[in-house]
Amino acid sequence: VLSEAVRSGGDFAELFWEDKEEHDIDYTGGKVGRATTVRTVGVGIYLLRGDKSVYVCTNDLRLSSLLEQARRAAQLLDSGAAGSLVIPPFVQQQIVSPNPVEISPAEVENARKIQLLRDTSAGLSGYSGLRSLDIGYSDKDQRVMIANTEGLFTTDRRTACRLRLRATMEGKDGRLLSRWDDYVRPVGFEAFRDTGATVDFAKDFLGRMATSLKAEPIRSCTVPVVLEAGSCGTFWHECCGHPLESIAIASGSSEFCGQLGKKVASDKVTLLDDGTIPGMYGSEAVDDEGTPTRRNVLIENGVLKGYLCDRMGGRRLGMQSTGNGRKQDYTYAPTSRMTNTFLAPGTDDEEEMIRDIDQGLFVTGCGGGCGGREFSIEITEGGGIENGK
Repeated sequence: VLSEAVRSGGDFAELFWEDKEEHDIDYTGGKVGRATTVRTVGVGIYLLRGDKSVYVCTNDLRLSSLLEQARRAAQLLDSGAAGSLVIPPFVQQQIVSPNPVEISPAEVENARKIQLLRDTSAGLSGYSGLRSLDIGYSDKDQRVMIANTEGLFTTDRRTACRLRLRATMEGKDGRLLSRWDDYVRPVGFEAFRDTGATVDFAKDFLGRMATSLKAEPIRSCTVPVVLEAGSCGTFWHECCGHPLESIAIASGSSEFCGQLGKKVASDKVTLLDDGTIPGMYGSEAVDDEGTPTRRNVLIENGVLKGYLCDRMGGRRLGMQSTGNGRKQDYTYAPTSRMTNTFLAPGTDDEEEMIRDIDQGLFVTGCGGGCGGREFSIEITEGGGIENGK
């Protein structure tokens, strides 16, 4: 199939095979609303020549169909040249996943998953001020195989299990607050071995909502902001992560274009993207182009050191892939995306940060946001700083 794809002059071709099973169960008011299973199976063919690309896909896995799609990709690329690429023998590359699976969620009966929902709900019965609580269970088990004309042949398995809580609480003054939060682990059903952990998570979630109902809204202001450790992933994701992806750099839409080796932040800022950390949702053995994930230093002591590249983004920038190629599923061509992006620990006194501020904001929880040259972040939880307290 790869040979057929490069027959008319492509200089690189890739096969991406995906088999993904997803389960969802809704649980509302003590009753199961619905339980669904979706299985996605298909193959994508990615063909490159220089900085031009074609992507085709099919869920017809017969060899004749794959060969037809390969010919279609070659025609769409239309390089006008005869293919001369020699594909070397495949070398199987197997990287150990940072998130191994013990219990495949697809093999767990729905009855066990529903019991988990019931146990979590029962642990919250009688919670003061709770008007409504919806709990949703979901899991994903994705297996991929990637082969390309450089002789690469590799596989990976990405599994995750999640409980999503959606609650509405009422304060003593009658004010209502609705929020959601996720208990999510990038492993198999062993994520719920300790059912008490989900109850504790839910109680903490509701406790934070109850605190927010007692809070006063902060007035619009321009003040120093202190972000609590563990709360600010969304901040870095929006203000630096997306603008450092090669798709933004190659298109010229990022403020970091042409800034490699230059000072772009305080000396205290070292920003990392690392897809190898065990137990993290953004970690994988390989990206969706078969490149092993790795620890990428983006900003070091305030100096811009690198970008996040997929294969095509790397070609356009004259760089190598950094293991950041991702597809939404087999029907999408890869693009550059973050894994786990975070600020490296510093050496400053955390208490002194607050003591030195007369008027400021202390952020303990971030919601969603949008990125780019101008970015915005939703603050879900926080407090005012006054006179160093």
